[in-house]
Amino acid sequence: MRRFRHFKMTPMRRCALWMVAIQVVMIIGIMSVYTLQPGWPTLTSLYASGEAEESYTDVMDPIILPALPETYTLVDDDRPYFTLLPNGLSCFTAATDLMKSSNSNSCNCLAGYYGRDCGIPEPVWYACQAFNNCTDFKPRKTPRRLIHGLNINHELEFFQVRLEEVGDVLDVIIVGESNLTAGGDPSPLYLLPELRKGFMGGFQHKIIHIFIDHFPPEGLTDGWFADTFIRDYMGQEGLKRIKGIRDEDLFLLLDADEIPDRNVLLFLKLYDGYPEPIALTLRWSIYGFFWKRAVSGSPLVEDVTRIVAISTMRMIREVYDNKVMSLRRNYLTTEPLLSRVKAYTLNGHPVMEWNIGRVGAYAGFHCSWCYNAEGIRLKLMSAQKDDKPRWGDFPEKLDLGYISRLIHDGRWFDNTKPFFLAKPEEDRLYAPSYILKHKDRFDYLLNLPSAGNTTKSS
Repeated sequence: MRRFRHFKMTPMRRCALWMVAIQVVMIIGIMSVYTLQPGWPTLTSLYASGEAEESYTDVMDPIILPALPETYTLVDDDRPYFTLLPNGLSCFTAATDLMKSSNSNSCNCLAGYYGRDCGIPEPVWYACQAFNNCTDFKPRKTPRRLIHGLNINHELEFFQVRLEEVGDVLDVIIVGESNLTAGGDPSPLYLLPELRKGFMGGFQHKIIHIFIDHFPPEGLTDGWFADTFIRDYMGQEGLKRIKGIRDEDLFLLLDADEIPDRNVLLFLKLYDGYPEPIALTLRWSIYGFFWKRAVSGSPLVEDVTRIVAISTMRMIREVYDNKVMSLRRNYLTTEPLLSRVKAYTLNGHPVMEWNIGRVGAYAGFHCSWCYNAEGIRLKLMSAQKDDKPRWGDFPEKLDLGYISRLIHDGRWFDNTKPFFLAKPEEDRLYAPSYILKHKDRFDYLLNLPSAGNTTKSS
Protein backbone atom coordinates (compact mmCIF):
# COMPACT_ATOMS: atom_id res chain seq x y z
CA MET A 1 0.00 0.00 0.00
CA ARG A 2 3.01 2.27 0.55
CA ARG A 3 3.48 2.81 -3.18
CA PHE A 4 0.03 4.47 -3.41
CA ARG A 5 0.48 6.98 -0.58
CA HIS A 6 1.53 9.81 -2.84
CA PHE A 7 -1.01 8.99 -5.60
CA LYS A 8 -2.98 12.14 -6.47
CA MET A 9 -6.20 12.24 -8.51
CA THR A 10 -5.23 14.93 -10.99
CA PRO A 11 -7.80 16.21 -13.54
CA MET A 12 -5.99 14.35 -16.31
CA ARG A 13 -6.10 11.05 -14.37
CA ARG A 14 -9.75 11.58 -13.50
CA CYS A 15 -10.55 12.12 -17.20
CA ALA A 16 -8.65 8.97 -18.15
CA LEU A 17 -10.58 6.89 -15.60
CA TRP A 18 -13.87 8.26 -16.90
CA MET A 19 -12.89 7.31 -20.45
CA VAL A 20 -12.01 3.76 -19.38
CA ALA A 21 -15.32 3.44 -17.52
CA ILE A 22 -17.24 4.67 -20.57
CA GLN A 23 -15.44 2.15 -22.80
CA VAL A 24 -16.28 -0.71 -20.42
CA VAL A 25 -19.95 0.29 -20.41
CA MET A 26 -19.96 0.50 -24.22
CA ILE A 27 -18.38 -2.96 -24.55
CA ILE A 28 -20.94 -4.46 -22.17
CA GLY A 29 -23.72 -2.76 -24.10
CA ILE A 30 -22.45 -4.04 -27.44
CA MET A 31 -22.13 -7.58 -26.09
CA SER A 32 -25.70 -7.46 -24.82
CA VAL A 33 -26.95 -6.35 -28.24
CA TYR A 34 -24.98 -8.97 -30.15
CA THR A 35 -26.14 -11.80 -27.89
CA LEU A 36 -29.68 -13.16 -27.83
CA GLN A 37 -30.72 -12.66 -24.23
CA PRO A 38 -32.79 -15.41 -22.56
CA GLY A 39 -35.51 -12.97 -21.63
CA TRP A 40 -35.96 -11.54 -25.10
CA PRO A 41 -38.94 -12.76 -27.11
CA THR A 42 -38.30 -14.90 -30.19
CA LEU A 43 -40.61 -15.34 -33.12
CA THR A 44 -41.38 -18.83 -31.87
CA SER A 45 -42.60 -17.62 -28.49
CA LEU A 46 -44.44 -14.66 -29.99
CA TYR A 47 -46.35 -16.82 -32.43
CA ALA A 48 -47.08 -19.42 -29.77
CA SER A 49 -48.62 -16.74 -27.54
CA GLY A 50 -50.49 -15.09 -30.40
CA GLU A 51 -48.65 -11.79 -29.87
CA ALA A 52 -46.71 -11.69 -33.13
CA GLU A 53 -47.65 -9.48 -36.02
CA GLU A 54 -47.80 -10.81 -39.56
CA SER A 55 -45.01 -8.43 -40.52
CA TYR A 56 -41.55 -9.57 -39.57
CA THR A 57 -40.32 -6.03 -39.04
CA ASP A 58 -42.18 -5.71 -35.74
CA VAL A 59 -40.02 -8.39 -34.14
CA MET A 60 -36.91 -8.11 -36.28
CA ASP A 61 -34.63 -6.36 -33.80
CA PRO A 62 -34.48 -9.08 -31.14
CA ILE A 63 -33.99 -11.94 -33.59
CA ILE A 64 -31.73 -10.82 -36.45
CA LEU A 65 -28.37 -10.39 -34.77
CA PRO A 66 -24.98 -10.22 -36.52
CA ALA A 67 -23.53 -13.58 -35.46
CA LEU A 68 -23.61 -15.72 -38.61
CA PRO A 69 -21.31 -14.70 -41.48
CA GLU A 70 -22.79 -12.14 -43.86
CA THR A 71 -20.34 -13.20 -46.56
CA TYR A 72 -18.08 -16.17 -47.11
CA THR A 73 -14.84 -16.39 -49.08
CA LEU A 74 -14.13 -19.77 -50.61
CA VAL A 75 -10.67 -21.21 -50.03
CA ASP A 76 -8.99 -24.24 -51.53
CA ASP A 77 -9.11 -27.57 -49.72
CA ASP A 78 -5.49 -28.61 -49.21
CA ARG A 79 -6.16 -31.82 -47.27
CA PRO A 80 -4.14 -34.79 -48.61
CA TYR A 81 -6.70 -37.21 -50.04
CA PHE A 82 -4.20 -39.36 -51.96
CA THR A 83 -1.10 -41.23 -50.81
CA LEU A 84 1.95 -41.56 -53.06
CA LEU A 85 3.48 -44.97 -52.28
CA PRO A 86 7.18 -45.89 -52.58
CA ASN A 87 6.37 -48.00 -55.65
CA GLY A 88 5.03 -44.92 -57.44
CA LEU A 89 1.32 -45.65 -57.03
CA SER A 90 -1.02 -42.82 -56.05
CA CYS A 91 -4.03 -44.22 -54.17
CA PHE A 92 -7.11 -42.69 -52.58
CA THR A 93 -6.07 -42.98 -48.95
CA ALA A 94 -9.43 -43.55 -47.26
CA ALA A 95 -10.40 -46.47 -49.52
CA THR A 96 -7.08 -48.24 -50.05
CA ASP A 97 -5.25 -51.00 -48.20
CA LEU A 98 -1.96 -49.12 -48.27
CA MET A 99 0.08 -52.02 -46.85
CA LYS A 100 -0.97 -54.42 -49.58
CA SER A 101 -0.73 -51.72 -52.24
CA SER A 102 2.89 -50.96 -51.28
CA ASN A 103 3.83 -54.49 -52.32
CA SER A 104 1.68 -54.56 -55.43
CA ASN A 105 1.50 -53.07 -58.89
CA SER A 106 -1.99 -51.67 -58.27
CA CYS A 107 -3.97 -49.97 -55.54
CA ASN A 108 -5.85 -52.55 -53.43
CA CYS A 109 -9.33 -51.11 -52.87
CA LEU A 110 -11.38 -51.56 -49.74
CA ALA A 111 -14.94 -52.87 -50.05
CA GLY A 112 -17.27 -50.50 -51.85
CA TYR A 113 -14.55 -48.69 -53.86
CA TYR A 114 -13.21 -49.20 -57.36
CA GLY A 115 -10.93 -47.71 -60.00
CA ARG A 116 -7.20 -47.42 -60.61
CA ASP A 117 -6.66 -45.34 -57.47
CA CYS A 118 -9.65 -46.74 -55.47
CA GLY A 119 -11.36 -43.35 -55.54
CA ILE A 120 -14.67 -44.36 -57.14
CA PRO A 121 -17.42 -45.22 -54.62
CA GLU A 122 -19.95 -47.92 -55.45
CA PRO A 123 -22.87 -45.66 -56.54
CA VAL A 124 -20.57 -43.79 -58.94
CA TRP A 125 -19.00 -47.05 -60.19
CA TYR A 126 -22.33 -48.39 -61.38
CA ALA A 127 -23.25 -45.02 -62.89
CA CYS A 128 -20.03 -44.46 -64.80
CA GLN A 129 -20.10 -47.83 -66.50
CA ALA A 130 -23.20 -46.66 -68.33
CA PHE A 131 -21.30 -44.05 -70.31
CA ASN A 132 -17.49 -44.38 -70.23
CA ASN A 133 -16.52 -47.55 -68.38
CA CYS A 134 -15.06 -45.32 -65.66
CA THR A 135 -11.81 -44.66 -67.52
CA ASP A 136 -12.20 -40.92 -68.05
CA PHE A 137 -12.01 -39.90 -64.40
CA LYS A 138 -8.83 -38.06 -63.43
CA PRO A 139 -7.99 -36.68 -59.99
CA ARG A 140 -7.91 -32.90 -59.90
CA LYS A 141 -4.87 -31.00 -58.70
CA THR A 142 -7.16 -28.77 -56.66
CA PRO A 143 -10.54 -30.02 -55.40
CA ARG A 144 -13.67 -28.25 -56.53
CA ARG A 145 -15.51 -26.26 -53.87
CA LEU A 146 -19.03 -27.45 -53.08
CA ILE A 147 -21.82 -24.95 -52.37
CA HIS A 148 -24.96 -26.48 -50.88
CA GLY A 149 -28.30 -24.69 -50.92
CA LEU A 150 -31.48 -25.74 -49.14
CA ASN A 151 -34.61 -24.32 -47.56
CA ILE A 152 -35.77 -25.29 -44.10
CA ASN A 153 -38.91 -25.14 -41.99
CA HIS A 154 -38.89 -27.25 -38.80
CA GLU A 155 -36.53 -30.03 -39.92
CA LEU A 156 -33.85 -29.23 -37.33
CA GLU A 157 -32.88 -32.83 -36.62
CA PHE A 158 -32.37 -33.56 -40.30
CA PHE A 159 -30.34 -30.37 -40.62
CA GLN A 160 -28.03 -31.70 -37.93
CA VAL A 161 -27.87 -35.13 -39.55
CA ARG A 162 -26.97 -33.51 -42.88
CA LEU A 163 -24.06 -31.57 -41.42
CA GLU A 164 -22.81 -34.48 -39.32
CA GLU A 165 -22.90 -36.68 -42.43
CA VAL A 166 -21.43 -34.39 -45.09
CA GLY A 167 -20.53 -31.10 -43.40
CA ASP A 168 -16.79 -31.64 -43.75
CA VAL A 169 -17.19 -32.06 -47.52
CA LEU A 170 -19.37 -28.96 -47.97
CA ASP A 171 -17.46 -25.70 -48.34
CA VAL A 172 -20.39 -23.40 -47.64
CA ILE A 173 -24.08 -23.95 -46.85
CA ILE A 174 -26.79 -21.49 -47.90
CA VAL A 175 -29.95 -22.09 -45.89
CA GLY A 176 -33.16 -20.21 -46.63
CA GLU A 177 -35.71 -19.73 -43.85
CA SER A 178 -38.92 -17.72 -43.82
CA ASN A 179 -41.41 -16.41 -41.30
CA LEU A 180 -44.08 -17.47 -43.79
CA THR A 181 -45.09 -21.01 -44.72
CA ALA A 182 -45.20 -22.36 -48.26
CA GLY A 183 -48.88 -21.45 -48.10
CA GLY A 184 -48.16 -17.82 -47.17
CA ASP A 185 -49.28 -18.09 -43.52
CA PRO A 186 -47.25 -16.62 -40.61
CA SER A 187 -44.73 -19.03 -39.14
CA PRO A 188 -42.06 -18.89 -36.45
CA LEU A 189 -38.41 -19.27 -37.32
CA TYR A 190 -37.12 -22.60 -36.08
CA LEU A 191 -33.47 -22.69 -37.17
CA LEU A 192 -32.19 -19.17 -36.62
CA PRO A 193 -33.01 -18.93 -32.89
CA GLU A 194 -31.25 -22.27 -32.34
CA LEU A 195 -28.21 -21.12 -34.30
CA ARG A 196 -28.09 -18.09 -32.02
CA LYS A 197 -27.89 -20.45 -29.05
CA GLY A 198 -24.93 -22.30 -30.57
CA PHE A 199 -26.69 -25.09 -32.48
CA MET A 200 -24.21 -26.72 -34.89
CA GLY A 201 -21.52 -24.36 -33.66
CA GLY A 202 -18.74 -26.28 -35.38
CA PHE A 203 -20.25 -25.47 -38.78
CA GLN A 204 -21.61 -21.97 -38.22
CA HIS A 205 -18.59 -20.30 -39.79
CA LYS A 206 -19.72 -21.59 -43.19
CA ILE A 207 -23.51 -21.26 -42.84
CA ILE A 208 -25.07 -18.34 -44.69
CA HIS A 209 -28.62 -17.81 -43.41
CA ILE A 210 -30.99 -16.17 -45.88
CA PHE A 211 -34.12 -14.73 -44.31
CA ILE A 212 -37.16 -14.68 -46.63
CA ASP A 213 -39.63 -12.09 -45.36
CA HIS A 214 -42.17 -11.95 -48.18
CA PHE A 215 -44.39 -14.27 -50.18
CA PRO A 216 -45.54 -13.77 -53.79
CA PRO A 217 -49.34 -13.59 -54.28
CA GLU A 218 -48.98 -15.96 -57.25
CA GLY A 219 -47.86 -18.65 -54.82
CA LEU A 220 -51.35 -18.87 -53.35
CA THR A 221 -52.72 -20.36 -56.56
CA ASP A 222 -49.61 -21.92 -58.09
CA GLY A 223 -47.67 -24.37 -55.95
CA TRP A 224 -44.78 -24.57 -58.39
CA PHE A 225 -44.45 -20.79 -58.28
CA ALA A 226 -44.25 -20.90 -54.47
CA ASP A 227 -41.61 -23.65 -54.50
CA THR A 228 -39.61 -21.92 -57.21
CA PHE A 229 -39.70 -18.55 -55.46
CA ILE A 230 -38.28 -19.67 -52.11
CA ARG A 231 -35.48 -21.71 -53.72
CA ASP A 232 -34.50 -19.11 -56.29
CA TYR A 233 -34.50 -16.37 -53.64
CA MET A 234 -32.32 -18.50 -51.37
CA GLY A 235 -29.91 -19.24 -54.21
CA GLN A 236 -29.66 -15.78 -55.71
CA GLU A 237 -29.30 -13.95 -52.40
CA GLY A 238 -26.93 -16.55 -51.00
CA LEU A 239 -24.63 -16.71 -54.01
CA LYS A 240 -24.26 -12.92 -53.89
CA ARG A 241 -22.59 -13.31 -50.50
CA ILE A 242 -20.01 -15.89 -51.57
CA LYS A 243 -16.67 -14.60 -52.84
CA GLY A 244 -14.12 -16.44 -54.95
CA ILE A 245 -16.51 -18.74 -56.85
CA ARG A 246 -14.91 -20.52 -59.81
CA ASP A 247 -16.72 -21.88 -62.86
CA GLU A 248 -15.84 -25.49 -62.01
CA ASP A 249 -17.13 -25.28 -58.43
CA LEU A 250 -20.30 -27.27 -57.75
CA PHE A 251 -23.77 -26.28 -56.58
CA LEU A 252 -25.92 -28.84 -54.78
CA LEU A 253 -29.66 -28.21 -54.31
CA LEU A 254 -31.64 -30.52 -52.03
CA ASP A 255 -34.72 -30.46 -49.85
CA ALA A 256 -34.45 -30.57 -46.07
CA ASP A 257 -35.41 -34.27 -45.95
CA GLU A 258 -32.84 -35.37 -48.56
CA ILE A 259 -29.43 -36.44 -47.21
CA PRO A 260 -26.69 -37.01 -49.82
CA ASP A 261 -24.00 -39.67 -49.60
CA ARG A 262 -20.69 -38.25 -48.42
CA ASN A 263 -18.56 -40.53 -50.62
CA VAL A 264 -20.41 -39.44 -53.75
CA LEU A 265 -19.96 -35.75 -52.96
CA LEU A 266 -16.28 -36.18 -52.20
CA PHE A 267 -15.74 -38.00 -55.49
CA LEU A 268 -17.37 -35.13 -57.40
CA LYS A 269 -15.05 -32.66 -55.68
CA LEU A 270 -11.87 -34.62 -56.32
CA TYR A 271 -12.30 -35.78 -59.92
CA ASP A 272 -12.77 -34.48 -63.45
CA GLY A 273 -14.27 -36.35 -66.40
CA TYR A 274 -18.00 -36.60 -65.72
CA PRO A 275 -20.93 -34.87 -67.45
CA GLU A 276 -23.50 -32.50 -66.01
CA PRO A 277 -26.11 -31.95 -64.65
CA ILE A 278 -26.01 -34.76 -62.10
CA ALA A 279 -29.04 -36.58 -60.71
CA LEU A 280 -28.99 -38.47 -57.43
CA THR A 281 -30.99 -41.64 -56.81
CA LEU A 282 -31.95 -41.72 -53.14
CA ARG A 283 -33.44 -44.42 -50.97
CA TRP A 284 -37.07 -43.39 -50.39
CA SER A 285 -38.51 -43.91 -46.92
CA ILE A 286 -41.82 -42.68 -45.49
CA TYR A 287 -42.61 -41.65 -41.88
CA GLY A 288 -39.36 -43.35 -40.79
CA PHE A 289 -36.72 -45.62 -42.26
CA PHE A 290 -38.91 -48.61 -41.45
CA TRP A 291 -41.31 -47.93 -44.39
CA LYS A 292 -40.09 -48.09 -47.98
CA ARG A 293 -41.99 -46.63 -50.89
CA ALA A 294 -43.23 -49.32 -53.29
CA VAL A 295 -43.35 -49.08 -57.05
CA SER A 296 -46.93 -48.53 -58.21
CA GLY A 297 -48.55 -51.88 -58.92
CA SER A 298 -45.67 -53.84 -57.33
CA PRO A 299 -46.23 -53.77 -53.56
CA LEU A 300 -42.89 -55.37 -52.64
CA VAL A 301 -40.66 -53.68 -55.26
CA GLU A 302 -38.73 -50.74 -53.88
CA ASP A 303 -39.20 -47.34 -55.48
CA VAL A 304 -36.58 -44.58 -55.25
CA THR A 305 -36.39 -40.80 -55.38
CA ARG A 306 -34.47 -39.43 -58.34
CA ILE A 307 -33.66 -35.71 -58.44
CA VAL A 308 -31.41 -33.54 -60.58
CA ALA A 309 -29.38 -31.86 -57.87
CA ILE A 310 -25.83 -30.89 -58.94
CA SER A 311 -24.11 -28.87 -61.64
CA THR A 312 -21.09 -26.62 -62.01
CA MET A 313 -21.41 -22.97 -61.14
CA ARG A 314 -20.74 -22.24 -64.81
CA MET A 315 -23.91 -24.12 -65.72
CA ILE A 316 -25.86 -22.43 -62.93
CA ARG A 317 -24.92 -19.08 -64.44
CA GLU A 318 -24.94 -19.71 -68.19
CA VAL A 319 -27.78 -22.24 -68.51
CA TYR A 320 -29.99 -21.79 -65.45
CA ASP A 321 -29.49 -18.00 -65.28
CA ASN A 322 -28.70 -18.22 -61.53
CA LYS A 323 -32.19 -19.61 -60.88
CA VAL A 324 -31.27 -22.68 -58.89
CA MET A 325 -34.74 -24.23 -58.96
CA SER A 326 -34.25 -24.61 -62.73
CA LEU A 327 -31.59 -27.18 -61.87
CA ARG A 328 -34.10 -29.32 -60.02
CA ARG A 329 -36.83 -28.94 -62.64
CA ASN A 330 -34.25 -29.33 -65.44
CA TYR A 331 -36.41 -28.60 -68.46
CA LEU A 332 -33.40 -28.61 -70.79
CA THR A 333 -35.34 -29.51 -73.93
CA THR A 334 -37.74 -26.55 -73.76
CA GLU A 335 -37.21 -22.80 -73.93
CA PRO A 336 -35.67 -20.75 -72.52
CA LEU A 337 -33.19 -23.40 -71.34
CA LEU A 338 -32.90 -25.10 -74.74
CA SER A 339 -31.22 -22.10 -76.40
CA ARG A 340 -28.86 -21.70 -73.46
CA VAL A 341 -27.93 -25.39 -73.58
CA LYS A 342 -27.04 -25.10 -77.27
CA ALA A 343 -24.82 -22.07 -76.62
CA TYR A 344 -23.27 -23.78 -73.60
CA THR A 345 -22.46 -26.87 -75.68
CA LEU A 346 -20.99 -24.81 -78.53
CA ASN A 347 -18.65 -23.23 -75.99
CA GLY A 348 -17.19 -26.64 -75.21
CA HIS A 349 -19.33 -27.76 -72.28
CA PRO A 350 -21.41 -30.79 -73.28
CA VAL A 351 -24.65 -31.32 -71.43
CA MET A 352 -25.78 -34.83 -70.53
CA GLU A 353 -27.82 -35.69 -67.48
CA TRP A 354 -25.91 -38.27 -65.42
CA ASN A 355 -27.64 -40.34 -62.79
CA ILE A 356 -25.69 -41.60 -59.77
CA GLY A 357 -27.15 -44.33 -57.58
CA ARG A 358 -29.50 -47.27 -57.82
CA VAL A 359 -31.37 -49.62 -55.49
CA GLY A 360 -28.80 -51.10 -53.13
CA ALA A 361 -26.19 -48.50 -54.05
CA TYR A 362 -27.97 -45.26 -53.22
CA ALA A 363 -26.55 -41.78 -53.60
CA GLY A 364 -28.25 -40.78 -50.35
CA PHE A 365 -31.51 -40.91 -48.42
CA HIS A 366 -34.91 -39.29 -48.83
CA CYS A 367 -36.95 -39.69 -45.67
CA SER A 368 -40.30 -38.15 -46.58
CA TRP A 369 -42.70 -37.07 -43.80
CA CYS A 370 -40.22 -38.42 -41.27
CA TYR A 371 -41.43 -36.70 -38.13
CA ASN A 372 -43.41 -37.62 -35.09
CA ALA A 373 -47.18 -37.07 -35.35
CA GLU A 374 -46.90 -33.45 -34.19
CA GLY A 375 -44.26 -32.73 -36.81
CA ILE A 376 -46.44 -34.25 -39.54
CA ARG A 377 -49.37 -32.11 -38.44
CA LEU A 378 -47.17 -29.02 -38.68
CA LYS A 379 -46.08 -30.04 -42.18
CA LEU A 380 -49.72 -30.49 -43.21
CA MET A 381 -50.60 -27.00 -42.02
CA SER A 382 -47.53 -25.48 -43.76
CA ALA A 383 -48.21 -26.94 -47.21
CA GLN A 384 -48.84 -24.91 -50.35
CA LYS A 385 -52.37 -23.64 -50.84
CA ASP A 386 -52.38 -25.19 -54.32
CA ASP A 387 -51.12 -28.58 -53.13
CA LYS A 388 -54.28 -30.56 -53.93
CA PRO A 389 -55.58 -32.45 -52.16
CA ARG A 390 -54.23 -30.29 -49.33
CA TRP A 391 -54.71 -32.75 -46.50
CA GLY A 392 -54.21 -30.05 -43.90
CA ASP A 393 -57.54 -28.52 -44.94
CA PHE A 394 -59.36 -31.57 -43.53
CA PRO A 395 -59.66 -31.26 -39.72
CA GLU A 396 -59.83 -35.03 -39.22
CA LYS A 397 -56.44 -35.41 -40.94
CA LEU A 398 -54.86 -33.16 -38.30
CA ASP A 399 -55.86 -35.39 -35.41
CA LEU A 400 -52.71 -36.75 -33.72
CA GLY A 401 -54.33 -40.13 -33.09
CA TYR A 402 -55.23 -40.44 -36.76
CA ILE A 403 -51.69 -39.50 -37.84
CA SER A 404 -50.24 -42.00 -35.36
CA ARG A 405 -52.30 -44.76 -36.91
CA LEU A 406 -51.08 -43.80 -40.40
CA ILE A 407 -47.48 -44.10 -39.22
CA HIS A 408 -48.08 -47.44 -37.54
CA ASP A 409 -50.11 -48.96 -40.39
CA GLY A 410 -48.07 -47.56 -43.27
CA ARG A 411 -51.01 -45.82 -44.91
CA TRP A 412 -51.30 -42.58 -46.82
CA PHE A 413 -53.88 -39.87 -46.16
CA ASP A 414 -56.15 -41.29 -48.87
CA ASN A 415 -56.12 -44.64 -47.01
CA THR A 416 -53.98 -46.36 -49.64
CA LYS A 417 -50.96 -48.41 -48.55
CA PRO A 418 -48.14 -47.79 -51.03
CA PHE A 419 -45.41 -48.73 -48.54
CA PHE A 420 -43.84 -51.93 -47.28
CA LEU A 421 -41.71 -52.67 -44.23
CA ALA A 422 -37.95 -52.62 -44.53
CA LYS A 423 -35.76 -55.27 -42.97
CA PRO A 424 -33.02 -53.44 -41.06
CA GLU A 425 -31.22 -56.68 -40.16
CA GLU A 426 -30.74 -57.39 -43.88
CA ASP A 427 -30.22 -53.83 -45.09
CA ARG A 428 -26.68 -52.44 -44.89
CA LEU A 429 -27.97 -49.06 -46.08
CA TYR A 430 -30.95 -48.82 -43.76
CA ALA A 431 -30.37 -45.22 -42.60
CA PRO A 432 -27.64 -42.54 -42.53
CA SER A 433 -24.66 -43.54 -40.39
CA TYR A 434 -25.12 -40.68 -37.91
CA ILE A 435 -28.67 -41.82 -37.17
CA LEU A 436 -27.52 -45.42 -36.74
CA LYS A 437 -24.83 -44.28 -34.31
CA HIS A 438 -27.46 -42.52 -32.18
CA LYS A 439 -30.15 -45.17 -32.12
CA ASP A 440 -31.72 -44.10 -28.83
CA ARG A 441 -32.22 -40.54 -29.96
CA PHE A 442 -33.62 -41.53 -33.36
CA ASP A 443 -35.58 -44.58 -32.21
CA TYR A 444 -38.78 -43.04 -33.58
CA LEU A 445 -37.24 -43.05 -37.08
CA LEU A 446 -35.51 -46.42 -36.89
CA ASN A 447 -38.16 -48.63 -35.30
CA LEU A 448 -41.83 -48.89 -36.17
CA PRO A 449 -43.65 -47.40 -33.17
CA SER A 450 -46.63 -49.05 -31.60
CA ALA A 451 -50.04 -47.55 -32.31
CA GLY A 452 -50.61 -44.39 -30.30
CA ASN A 453 -46.91 -43.98 -29.47
CA THR A 454 -45.81 -41.75 -32.32
CA THR A 455 -46.49 -38.27 -30.99
CA LYS A 456 -43.13 -37.85 -29.29
CA SER A 457 -39.62 -38.23 -30.55
CA SER A 458 -36.66 -39.06 -28.40
